[in-house]
Amino acid sequence: MKTVSESVIEWLKIFNPKEYWKMKRIETGILPADVDSYALVKEPIVNKKTSISGKVTATEHYTLHARLASQNNTDRIDNGAFGELLESWVYEQKEARNYPVIESGKVKKVDVTTPFYVGKTETNNSIYQLTISITYVKEK
Repeated sequence: MKTVSESVIEWLKIFNPKEYWKMKRIETGILPADVDSYALVKEPIVNKKTSISGKVTATEHYTLHARLASQNNTDRIDNGAFGELLESWVYEQKEARNYPVIESGKVKKVDVTTPFYVGKTETNNSIYQLTISITYVKEK
C-alpha cells in the first residue's frame, strides 16, 4: 500500500516550471546533506473528526525541506522565486481540485499552511521549508 507521503511526493513532482525545476528526487523523512536535495517530512500533527456515520475526516501536515545553495544573493533570489512559484502552484492545484491520489481516502483539500522560508542557514547552503496540509475523508 502506498503511503500518503508517497502520494504527496508524486503530486509535488508534477510541479515543473522550466526555469526553476529542481526537485528531481524527494526523499521521505530525512533531508540528505547534498545541496539541491529535498525531503518531505510528516509533521506530528493530525486533526481528526469522526461523524456519526463513521466517516473520518483527517488533516495531516507535511513539510517540504529543500537544501539549496545560498552563497550569494543571486542564489537566494533564485531560491525565493522557486518557493513563490511552488506556493502559487499549490494554490492553483487547490483551485483546480487537482489533489494527490491516496489509497486510504479521498482528498478534499490541500493548502499551504507555512509559506516557503529559510529555516536554517549553513556555510554554503540553506534549508528552506514549506508546509502543506492535506485533508481527506475515509469511510470506516
